[in-house]
Amino acid sequence: MDPTALVQAIVEEVACPICMTFLKEPVSIDCGHTFCHSCLSGLWQVPAESQNWGHTCPLCRAPVQPRNLRPNWQLASVVEKVRLLQLCPGMGLKGDLCELHREQIKMFCKEDGLMMCEACSQSPEHEGHSVLPMEDVAWEYKWKLHEALEHLRKEQEEAWKLEVSEKKRTAHWKVQVETRKQSIMWEFEKYRQLLNHQQPTGRQLEVEAAAALARLEQEEGETMHKLELSHNELSQQSRVLWKMVAELEERYQSPLRWMLQGIQEVLNRSKSWSLQQPEPVSLELKTDCHVPGLREILKTYAADVRLDPDTAYSRLIVSEDRKCVRYGDSQQELPDNPERFYRYNIVLGSQCISSGRHYWEVEVGDRSEWGLGVCTENVDRKEVVYLSPHYGFWVIRLRKGTEYRAGTDKYPLLSLAVPPRRVGVFLDYEAQDISFYNVTDNGSHIFTFPHHPFPGRLLPYFSPCYSIGANNTAPLTICSLDGED
Repeated sequence: MDPTALVQAIVEEVACPICMTFLKEPVSIDCGHTFCHSCLSGLWQVPAESQNWGHTCPLCRAPVQPRNLRPNWQLASVVEKVRLLQLCPGMGLKGDLCELHREQIKMFCKEDGLMMCEACSQSPEHEGHSVLPMEDVAWEYKWKLHEALEHLRKEQEEAWKLEVSEKKRTAHWKVQVETRKQSIMWEFEKYRQLLNHQQPTGRQLEVEAAAALARLEQEEGETMHKLELSHNELSQQSRVLWKMVAELEERYQSPLRWMLQGIQEVLNRSKSWSLQQPEPVSLELKTDCHVPGLREILKTYAADVRLDPDTAYSRLIVSEDRKCVRYGDSQQELPDNPERFYRYNIVLGSQCISSGRHYWEVEVGDRSEWGLGVCTENVDRKEVVYLSPHYGFWVIRLRKGTEYRAGTDKYPLLSLAVPPRRVGVFLDYEAQDISFYNVTDNGSHIFTFPHHPFPGRLLPYFSPCYSIGANNTAPLTICSLDGED
């Protein structure tokens, strides 16, 4: 570093951040910063015999107790030596001279953001401008730097949140794809077993399964590419933000001359900087798991499922043929028998299942909430229940019109391209298999619970949930599969 510039840097290091002149009776505070005793006392309006009032550091805003002010005698000695050094011939501030007038640069034009000598400040081009001594504008521009840093740090925090969100979305997408991949393989294998070596041949099924997996792989690659582009865009913005914050922090701590050099351009750039949101990437999985002809095979296991009114929650109304259930307008006076659900809008089927294959379909219509599946016959019907296999429930449900979920929150949200108006439920007791199908979408697979040993007999499960105003009033209806094409 040039000797004169070095002296200038030292001079500014021993300047009080408040009055911008040499420190007088320097005192250090709890956070380590140092100020003139008179400047700090005047700023806080605290008498010399300071009380225990709480204040903050003018630089870093850290909490400070005035009673902890510590005189810094060693620094006071250094300040005096620097003062003498500045007066020595050939040293001091003579390096900061105006090239045109060979005068010391000590003025600052706020309109133009330029440093200059006094002669330059008198020129016509600066007429009417706010031209002040650099020391007089130092605190103002330190505050502007502080505000710019606060703005950029908030942008940094937002960028970090977006990056975390993108990582979670990417992880969620990978789970969806892997789940769908498993579904395709399981469903084609299930179809092969149900066919019992009938036509179409196993070779045909392998070809169809391979084609479905290829479509899924292509969709996975395209979406992952978009997610990577989004992540790279956010990472690039984060790097730019990091550099800008580092530059402003360095300027904030720099000597006055360096801090004001090009300050206006830096502040304008920081103020105008705004985090650009990446293009949204849809995580709706378009490749469904649809095994052609599977529904026709499942219908051969059609079960005559009927509702058991003795199990219905008191707000539920079961039709006379025991094929429909809806949420009623008021509580019914019903006997509180052991079979009846006391807390939840649940009704069970009357047929206990302990073996074999069974398939039924339920019309859910345009309801915004419902639940379907099976449960063990000994589930708790009076207290809080948790819709998971661990507690004897194998259930899928719709909430808020768009959130399809299997069981409890342990399982991820399900991705359905087409909202189902009719849902198929297939139970293979010996295979410990419970699967759900979107009949509206050509029988595409919705979800299969991982194999879980059944602890006993099972009952069909139905929940129309609540009626929300004029919405969600249609009944759940068990469909007849006889005579369907």
